[in-house]
This record gives sequence, C-alpha cells and structure tokens, in this order.
Amino acid sequence: VLFFSTTAHAQHLHQPKDLYFKMMQGMANVRTARYVLNLEERVFDKKIECSYIVKLQAKPQKIYTYLINPNPGAEALYVEGTNSGKILVNPNSFPYVNLNLPVNSMLLRKSHQYTMLQLGFSYLHEMLGKYLAKDSLDFMQSLSVKPDIIVDNRSYHVLEINNTRFGYTKYTVQKGENVTSIAKKLLVNDHMILEVNSNISDYDNVKVGQVIIVPNSFGKRIVFYIDKATHLPFIQTIYDDKGFYTKITFSSFL
Repeated sequence: VLFFSTTAHAQHLHQPKDLYFKMMQGMANVRTARYVLNLEERVFDKKIECSYIVKLQAKPQKIYTYLINPNPGAEALYVEGTNSGKILVNPNSFPYVNLNLPVNSMLLRKSHQYTMLQLGFSYLHEMLGKYLAKDSLDFMQSLSVKPDIIVDNRSYHVLEINNTRFGYTKYTVQKGENVTSIAKKLLVNDHMILEVNSNISDYDNVKVGQVIIVPNSFGKRIVFYIDKATHLPFIQTIYDDKGFYTKITFSSFL
C-alpha cells in the first residue's frame, strides 16, 4: 500500500509531460559547463568504465576532455570550425606526439559508444526533441514518472522512457550514407548498429545497396535522474534487449 501511495503521489506532483519539458528546458539552458563525467558502457559485450573532466561551450561548440581513468592525463580538444573538423588529441603515452583525428576515428571510439561531440546535453536534447516531433502521442505514452530518489545526498525526480516495441529491422544503405548518418536519420545509436552487424568493422564500412540490421529506437528503456534545482538529467541509464547498455553520470557540475 505504501509503495502504490508513493508512486501515485509522485505522479500527481509531476506529470510525465511536465517533467519532460522541464528537463528539455534545463538542457537548453546550458551554455557553458564544467563537470566530471563517468561512463559505464557495454561495448561488444564487455563492460568498460572511464572518467573525464569535461569543459564545454554549446555555441560555437567547444569541448575539452581530460581523462582521469583509465589513462590519466590524456587530453582531447574539439573546436567547431577549426582543425578541419578534427579532434586534437594528446594521448599522454608513446610516441608522445599530438594527433589530429576524425570524430569517428576507431582510435577514439573503439572502447566507446559515443563521440566526443556527444558528451554534453545537446545530443540528448536534440534526440529527444526529434522523437517527440516524430510521433508525439506515442512518445508521450512511453513516458512515466517514478518516486523521487536520493543519490549521494542529492535528490532527483525520476523519468522513464519504456519502448515496448524495441527491436531490430533491416535497412538498405543509400548513396552517401555511413553508419553514423544512418543512425542520425533513424534516431538511434550508431554504435548499436556496429555491434549487431559483425561484418561492419567501422563507421564508414558500408556500401550502397548493402542490407544491414538496425535498431528501431535508441533503447528499450531509458531512466533519467533529474536534478530538482537545474532540471538536468545528471544520471542517465539506457537498457537494450540484452539488459544494461550505458550509464552516464555527471558530477561536480559547475
């Protein structure tokens, strides 16, 4: 009885639609930020954890990362409109020379689901906005509010997306497309496409007419822990058909 009363109380105070729009506005308000980013990712069925110090500016986009672990001291810098769109990398390891790498370079992404440009809130904000625009009724029906929760002495609202129709389908590659552009077009995670197609070795390794397998959504279930003061989703956990997929945690946010 207590559980159902608590759940009903949380839903009464915060309707899913209202909480969603508060979160979207919170993300839209971020112009500059500095924070510690902790990532837990399932990459080719192996769990990988890493932590960064991140400094960003939304427009024009500037992102700096300093790796805390597993390779302390490695740095990367992206500045929109410079360096031919490449990321300047100080690997802090042999041969100790700076590298200029494309955003989707497998040297950068071999152990990550996301690109450096997706480490802030802009990517999530854009993706959720497109899901709403695509099918507002279905999207809103997938939202639900859970009881508030406290993590590390911080209180959060909890918003969930549950996609009961999550699955995979076939897609025929069109002229000029790569894995990332296909994922952007379909509103899905490009790394997920890479994982379910063993014959694709990197994000550019597709050709016109090739039939590939793609997910029909970004995830089966996504849970947002939304900070009550800023309405920012400081903790985001994504699940696919196998279970846990990603956990993103923002801390020391300034």
